[in-house]
Amino acid sequence: MERDRDLVFAPVNHPDPRVRQVGFDLTDTYVEQCWSAVIGPSATLLLRRLPELWRHQVPAELPASEFSQSLGLGAGTGPNSRLASTMDRLVRFGLARPDRAGGLDVFLEVAPLQPRQLERVPKWTRSAHEQLFTAHLEGFESVAEHRSKVTATTVDLERFRQRATQPEIALNGHQQALGR
Repeated sequence: MERDRDLVFAPVNHPDPRVRQVGFDLTDTYVEQCWSAVIGPSATLLLRRLPELWRHQVPAELPASEFSQSLGLGAGTGPNSRLASTMDRLVRFGLARPDRAGGLDVFLEVAPLQPRQLERVPKWTRSAHEQLFTAHLEGFESVAEHRSKVTATTVDLERFRQRATQPEIALNGHQQALGR
């Protein structure tokens, strides 16, 4: 009987800076509602399981047959197993890359589906993509607005502090306020 090998899943940032900037976290609903139509349910479940495993150990290291069974893929772990196919789909669709030791570097962010992928998914998935991606982008706009307000407030506070620490400016300010 073959000894059960350990699988190693390491979290890494996506190599594309655009995906790092506007991509979706693995725990985001987008992964399940949009990417599942492209990569299938077992690969989606594997992606969604990893952040929880990383909370306990980085990189996540676990027996292959046990992990395969926990995903509902059976105990097989050979090159033609359902687990191997699931892991291969993550690599083929740019969600992970093989590492040198035989494990997987899994990207912490997933890109929005590309137009060619959207053409091949059901209408429901396209609708979910539109809704979730739009909300995701609006979140960035809110953050940019917030940063702008924080910057303006910081500048105002800095001016106030300068006036308060420079007596002649503070005195002139008080005199102007009193109309003198």
